[in-house]
Amino acid sequence: MRRTRNLRVLMVAVIAAVLALAAPAARAQTKITFALDWVPYGKHAMYYVALDKGYWKEEGLDVTINRGYGSGETVKRVAAGTEMYGFADIGNLIVGRSKGMKGRTIGMIHDKALHSIYTVEGYGITKLKDLEGKKLGAPVGHASRVIFPAFAAVNGIDARKVEWVDMAPEAQTPSLLARRIDAAPYFQTEYPTVKAQADKTGKKLRGWLYTDYGLDIYSNGLLTTDDRIKSKPDEVRRFVRGAYRGVEWTWNNVEAANEIFLKYHPVMSKELTIQHGKMVLDHLLSEASLKNGVGWMEKGKMERTNEVLTKYQPISPPVPTEEVYTNAFLPKLMLKPRR
Repeated sequence: MRRTRNLRVLMVAVIAAVLALAAPAARAQTKITFALDWVPYGKHAMYYVALDKGYWKEEGLDVTINRGYGSGETVKRVAAGTEMYGFADIGNLIVGRSKGMKGRTIGMIHDKALHSIYTVEGYGITKLKDLEGKKLGAPVGHASRVIFPAFAAVNGIDARKVEWVDMAPEAQTPSLLARRIDAAPYFQTEYPTVKAQADKTGKKLRGWLYTDYGLDIYSNGLLTTDDRIKSKPDEVRRFVRGAYRGVEWTWNNVEAANEIFLKYHPVMSKELTIQHGKMVLDHLLSEASLKNGVGWMEKGKMERTNEVLTKYQPISPPVPTEEVYTNAFLPKLMLKPRR
């Protein structure tokens, strides 16, 4: 009798242990799609950290990361329900909302915008005004192209005198180096890759970072739809929390984070991946995020971002700033500036 009782106790304990182990796995069955703004490269390492370290799994989310085709396309895909979450530029999101796409930024990543424009020395562009009369190439939805009219306005460039050539992302740099175009907009994190290709041809780049030339606005962040925020707020909170755990780990383990990224994308250059990763982290912190936590969006700066885009894009009808973003789902992630 005692042996039977002991066997029953043991069986109950085993079943309890199995159920305990199964619980996290069962919770992890909520499938989530997450679209990047571009082809994955080093600046996206933080999301692969969240995936690889199981941060989203611990939140009950089985996340699939998909490549992007420009921020404009990511905004469209999220708004259409093709993707559940995205990583895209705020300018494209505002343009999308004016056209009825109900996306909303739920956490900032590029607090200091990464928009830039590059040319090659010898192409006749030594100052920004020289862009007039030149050909610039980029996808229609490229974030740096979308806000170029604002950048042009604050720097005395007549945007009407700039000719745009529509092209796929992978065609930009070959077209620039072959002088099929005179200049191209990029994210600053792409610079190491573009420079490496230019070096092979013996050409030198010349560039301008928008934020250094009068355009201090927000850039890329995490986004989802108003409907998802309303119907699944807990899921949104868990997605954001998992993503920013990836940000935190990457901040504290830069090279290891990029090693994780390379596990998923082994054909990428290790050296360039680390450069990309460090560069995006340099644009993560601001006074607002140091005070309120990483990802926090300041009302005044968001209003300025919206006003600049509305004025120079132009955007019609105007989009109320409060519809563009929310800080409601952000964890209180405090990071110390690097020395």
